[in-house]
Amino acid sequence: MRKAVFDLLNEAQKKMSGFAVYMNYQFIHFSVQAEPAALLSVEVEVNNERMNLEDVADIILPEETQFGIIPKSQSYLFPICKAIGMVHPEYKIEQKSMNEEDETAPNAEDQSADEMDDEKYILCTMPEMNKERRDAGMDYVKTIYEETLTKLDTVNTVYGVKIGKALTQPKANEADEAKEELKKMHDEHLEICKSYREEKENQIETAYQDYLKRQQEKESAEREKEAAHSGTAGKQFNMDAFSGGDE
Repeated sequence: MRKAVFDLLNEAQKKMSGFAVYMNYQFIHFSVQAEPAALLSVEVEVNNERMNLEDVADIILPEETQFGIIPKSQSYLFPICKAIGMVHPEYKIEQKSMNEEDETAPNAEDQSADEMDDEKYILCTMPEMNKERRDAGMDYVKTIYEETLTKLDTVNTVYGVKIGKALTQPKANEADEAKEELKKMHDEHLEICKSYREEKENQIETAYQDYLKRQQEKESAEREKEAAHSGTAGKQFNMDAFSGGDE
């Protein structure tokens, strides 16, 4: 295969791979689980300088749907909260005390003042996957997916033309081989994008079903509580009536 054609196929490969990776990155930004990649675009302004989040804080995952963000300086608390809120306004962002467990311990009163300093960290919780958010997520995924397929088709078409021009006097089967290689590349990236879409849709649907289950359990517990309360009230009423009869 001619070097010019080989170089064009490499260019097409890079473009298609870039579109597929970016599509998945956009999917990650529709937060269902706490995925650190969703925080890559967060830039924190400290002393008039924009810094990556990882430069000013450590990130932990206390729960599947939560980020724990520990600032490297307490002075970074507000700038970090502000930066995250701008990129992910859907997160529930809270400041939590690092000493909550110590303060509730039996010997908390024996701890030194330094040990009891109220240092804080940031807890970010993903929003609940109710029906409205589930539907919005599915629409978002479908839109991003279709936009990416259009981009892949465009690359396929444009580079097909470029390869044709590069082969002004193709050898036997050379043009067919190049076009077949381009088509194979295109089809592979279609499958990659399809798998990313299916993975994200399954993630959203699973979170929605978990939400429904929690709601049903909550409603069931409330009904049981109301039934127990009604039974207790009825029993009390009967006891009062019985007592009144004795008098």
